[in-house]
Amino acid sequence: MSRIKKTLIIIFVALGLSSCEIISNIANQAAQMYNLTNCTFNLNNVSDIEMLGINLSKGMSKDDLNVTQLLSLTNALMQKKLPVSFNVNLDVNNPNSIAAAMAKMDYIISLNDKQVVSTTLNKGFNIPANSKGSVVIPITTDLFQLFSGETADAIVNLAFKLAGASNDPVNLGVKVKPYISINNHQLAYPDYINMSKTLR
Repeated sequence: MSRIKKTLIIIFVALGLSSCEIISNIANQAAQMYNLTNCTFNLNNVSDIEMLGINLSKGMSKDDLNVTQLLSLTNALMQKKLPVSFNVNLDVNNPNSIAAAMAKMDYIISLNDKQVVSTTLNKGFNIPANSKGSVVIPITTDLFQLFSGETADAIVNLAFKLAGASNDPVNLGVKVKPYISINNHQLAYPDYINMSKTLR
């Protein structure tokens, strides 16, 4: 018997399900987890990058900021703050003959090997059979707090590097752990799925 099925049986017994319920749910939930483990997760890109509410379009640099934006940036740096937000976009390929479902997902995001955020995306998704789908992870953080040992210029440049403004790339790391729902309880994917991408 597979590790997943053994785990499911233990959980169903712990939840006090009857024998008939166990048999019925094992077939359904084991299939969902099996389908999920067969899916391929790929890190696509980052999008919708904002710094201090300023949309950083691809290739934009500090020289492209207007006077008002530069003033806002200067004030933020004096306060040792540089809030940024962006979306991490994942592609999910489901090669199974039936749909794969996820109830929620833990994730850890890092930039240049520095952990940016570790939390949970409390949103389910369903990838139809033999189809591709996408998962959008919204990130909000403060680069100044994360990279306090760096110079202000280096921290500002990192924000623009996310938008591909420099030949000096940014290494983006993503770890995700999906969950399926079992009788109002969540069962986690056995391990984190690790992905990385060099943003240019």
